[in-house]
Amino acid sequence: MCIRDRLIVTYCYTPNSRHGPVCEPVFQADPTTYNPTTKLASTSLPHRSTPLCVYKGNLYCQTAASSIAQVPLSSHKLIYSNSKRDGESFINNLQLNRLPAALALATKPEQHQIVAKRALHLLDIELAIRVYRSLNQPTLVMCLEKIRHIKEKNILLGHISMISGNFNDAQNFFTRSSRPILALEMRRDLLQWEHALHLAKTMAVDQVPHMSKEYAQQLEYRGEYAKALDHYKGGKMAIPTGHQSAELDAEIGTVNTHNAACDGGLARCMVRTGSIRDGVQVAQGLKDVTVALECAKILESMNQYEEAGAMYEAGDQPEKAATLYITETKNLKAAGRLLPKITSRNVLVMYAKAKEHQEQAYGEAEAAYTQAEDWDNVVRLKVERQNDLHGAYKIVRKTRSADAASMVAAMCRKKKEYGPAVEFLVLAKKTQDAFELADAHNCMINFEEALIGQVQIKDGVAPPANREDFMLVAQHYDSKKKPMQAGQYYEVAASYTNAMDRFMTVNTEESVGRAVEVAGRARSDALTNKLIDFLMGEVDGEAKDPSYIFKLYMALGNFEKAAKTSVIIATKSQEAGNYRAAHKSLVETALVLQEKKIRIPADLRRNLMLVHSYLIVKHIVAPLDDMDNATRMLLRVARNIRKFPAHAATILTSTILQCVKVGFKSSAYEYACIVIQNDKYKAEMNDKHKKKVESLVRKRGKEEMNDPQEQNTPCP
Repeated sequence: MCIRDRLIVTYCYTPNSRHGPVCEPVFQADPTTYNPTTKLASTSLPHRSTPLCVYKGNLYCQTAASSIAQVPLSSHKLIYSNSKRDGESFINNLQLNRLPAALALATKPEQHQIVAKRALHLLDIELAIRVYRSLNQPTLVMCLEKIRHIKEKNILLGHISMISGNFNDAQNFFTRSSRPILALEMRRDLLQWEHALHLAKTMAVDQVPHMSKEYAQQLEYRGEYAKALDHYKGGKMAIPTGHQSAELDAEIGTVNTHNAACDGGLARCMVRTGSIRDGVQVAQGLKDVTVALECAKILESMNQYEEAGAMYEAGDQPEKAATLYITETKNLKAAGRLLPKITSRNVLVMYAKAKEHQEQAYGEAEAAYTQAEDWDNVVRLKVERQNDLHGAYKIVRKTRSADAASMVAAMCRKKKEYGPAVEFLVLAKKTQDAFELADAHNCMINFEEALIGQVQIKDGVAPPANREDFMLVAQHYDSKKKPMQAGQYYEVAASYTNAMDRFMTVNTEESVGRAVEVAGRARSDALTNKLIDFLMGEVDGEAKDPSYIFKLYMALGNFEKAAKTSVIIATKSQEAGNYRAAHKSLVETALVLQEKKIRIPADLRRNLMLVHSYLIVKHIVAPLDDMDNATRMLLRVARNIRKFPAHAATILTSTILQCVKVGFKSSAYEYACIVIQNDKYKAEMNDKHKKKVESLVRKRGKEEMNDPQEQNTPCP
C-alpha cells in the first residue's frame, strides 16, 4: 500500500505474469461492465492515526488515544462476499488476483472469459484450460493443452501472447527464445507476409522466395502492383543442380511450379503497370491457359483489344478472341484464322456479316454462314449477290426454311420460273399465293408435289390444318372436269362424300376400288349404303364384280360378311373353273381373320380345304409319290363334285384311275358307276378312259370290295 495526503492506495504484486513481476494499482470496480475504472480504489486514513498492519482487507491503526482502530480498504470491499450477483466483488477479486474466488462469483459467459484471459496473463494455464472447457471452446483448450508442458519461459510467453492476440509481444518472446523460427511461422500463419519476409531474411533465407511470392500475391490483391512486381521478381528461385535422382527431379518440379507462379504474377503486374509488351511475352512463354486468360481479361478492361485477343487465343478461348478481332480491332484476317476452332453460331454470323459488308468477300461470308448453319443468309447471298439460284434451290429443299423459300420464290417469279416459284411458295407457307400462281400459269403439278412433300399424310388423309389446301386442288380439277384427280384430292382432304361421288362418276376398275377405300375410311352408314347400291347396279343398272363387296366389308372391318362374300366369290370362281383365283381369295380371307383372332367360318374352311386338296394332288403324286394321301384327297373332291362343275368328268375320271392304281376298289367301282350312268360325264370322257371305266363296271365280280383303312397318327 501507498499512503499520500492521508489517502491509502492498494497495489497488487504479481511475481509471475506475461510481463514478468509487476506491481499494479487496484482501481475502483464498475459493476455494470465487469471492468475496473480509471479511478484508483483509495481509502482515507483517520486523523492523527498511525497505520500498524493490514489483515483481511482491513487496515489497523493506532489512534491519538493509543487505541486500535479498524479501517476497511475500498480495494477489498466485498471480496469475501458470497453473493453471486455482486459484480463489484467479482472485479475486486479479479484485480487482487484471487481468480478462484472470482470464478466462483462469475455468473455470465463474459465473466468467465475475463477470468480465462486473466489466468493466461498470470500464466495459470491449468485454470485457463478449465475455464475454456466450461465455455465449450475446444480450439483454445487444445492449444493450451499443447503448451502446458513447455518449460522454456520465452516460448511459453510467446505462445500465450499469440493466443491473447498480442502478436508483437509474441514475436519478441519467440526471437529471444531458443527457437526464433516460431516468430516466422506465426507471421506466416497470420498471412502477415511483410513481417514474415523481414524475419526470413535474418533467420531462414531459404524461405525468402516463398515469402516474397506470397507477399506479392497479397500486394497484387490489394492493388499495389508496382510493389507486387518487385516481390514477384525477388521470389524466383534458381534451378537446383546435382546428380540425377528422383529427389532432384522432385525438387526441380517444385521449383518450376514456384517460378511459374511468380512468372504468372509478373505477367499480370507488368500488364497492369503499363509494360504490356513484356507482360504478354512472359504470359505467352508460360503457355499456361489460366495466366493467359487472366492477362486477357486485364487487357480487355484496359481497352487493349489486339493484345487481349492474342491472350484469349493462348487461353484456348478462340470465340472470345474472334469477337474482339471482329468488333473492336476489325482484324478479320486474325479472326478468319480461328474459324476452324469456333463453334458459336453468333460469332460465325458476326464474322460472316463483317466479311460481307466490310470486304464484300461473299464466298468467305457464305462459308461462314454455312458453318453457322444460318441457311437464310446463305440463300440470301446466293440469290442477291452470287446469282446462284439453283444452289439456293438445293439449300431450301434440304433445310425447308420458310424465310429462305420466300426469297427464292420472289426471285423465281422475277425470272418467270413459275414452277419452282410455286414449289417455294408452298415451302414458305404461302399456299394461297402458290395456288393462284399455279392456276394462272398451268403449274398445278408443281403445287401438288410441293404440297404432298410438305404435308405428312397419314392413312391417306392430310392433317386438319392442311386439308383446305388439298380442297383447293380438288376444286381445281373439278373445274377442269377431271373427276378422278378431283376425287383423289377430296379423299386426302377428308371430304369423303365428294370423293365417292367423283369415283363413282368415273366408274372404272381403279375408281371403284378407290370408292371402296373411301367408304372404309369414312365409316359412314350413308356412304356405305350408297356404295352398295352402286355396286349392286341400282344406280346405273350394271352390277359390279362381287370382289368389290368383299373389299368393302374388309375395309369396314365387317369380317363375318367379308368371309361370306369371299365364299360366294370363290364358289363362282370354282364354277368357272378358276380354282387358283378361288384358292387365293379364300386364303387371303382366312389369313386376315386369323390375324384379327376371329373364328374362321366352317363353310369358308371347308371350301378352302376342297380347293386346296384339288390343287396340291399333282404335287403329292409326282414329286412325293404319296399315292395314298393323293387318292384320299381326290376322293374328298369327288364327294363334292358339284362344286367343280366345269371339270367334273375329268376329276371323276382321275379319281377312278387313281383308286384303281392304289387299290381303292370300292371307291373306284362307286364312281365308275356314277360316270357311266351320267350321259354328260360319259360324253366328256375320251375313248381310252371310257373303255377302262366301262370294263371296271362290267367285270365287278362277286368278291367283296373294300378300300384300305386310313392310318391315323399316334395321339399326342
